[in-house]
Amino acid sequence: MTLDVGAPAVAVIAGTPYDTGLGVELLRAKGLAAVPHAMADSPDEQDSLQYQDSRALAAAFHARLRELRTRGTELAMLFCNSMSAVVDHDSSALPVISPVTVYREVLPELRSSLVITGNAQALVGVERTAWQVSPGHRMLGVSDPALVRGIEAGDPEAAFTDSHLPTTLRLAQRLELDAVVLACTHFTTVLPLITACCDLPVIDVGVRLIELATLAATGSEIPG
Repeated sequence: MTLDVGAPAVAVIAGTPYDTGLGVELLRAKGLAAVPHAMADSPDEQDSLQYQDSRALAAAFHARLRELRTRGTELAMLFCNSMSAVVDHDSSALPVISPVTVYREVLPELRSSLVITGNAQALVGVERTAWQVSPGHRMLGVSDPALVRGIEAGDPEAAFTDSHLPTTLRLAQRLELDAVVLACTHFTTVLPLITACCDLPVIDVGVRLIELATLAATGSEIPG
């Protein structure tokens, strides 16, 4: 697809080169210019920053936004669910489209959900947002760091098959939850595998982030 030369480049900020690169690839497929900005080299490093030095991670994130604004960047997309739970980005140097943006949009529309994340920090972010915008929401939360690492290792299909996710999805169906929410951008890679084995509606936060960032970058109105 031809890039929209009229739209400024979107800064894609994420935890590792993998999810950063995925976000860039998906935006470019929409015709937008995008530039990657990974905050760590691996899931282990990103988890270490989130759990052991979250203040330093938040400081580095906001310093990156200030630097990008100085360079003329007008929009950032935070393509990492767990980081969105750690860094406060409601007030920042640049407008930020983030997973929290999607939670605020989606959760009030659901009575219940299975939320699948890459680590427990991301679960905290979803629960916190549910408490704020949809306090009656019934949420079953599951984190699967091993699936994230399996995807990064280069064989997403094998990682999905070997994970507990197929069994967890069947449990969600038996519980008759309203939807499955994929709250880890790594899981966008295995979205076709998930939808193939799940009869419930599947809401992929990564896909919606791309849609919202595309709307914002092209000057279209973001719903809600």
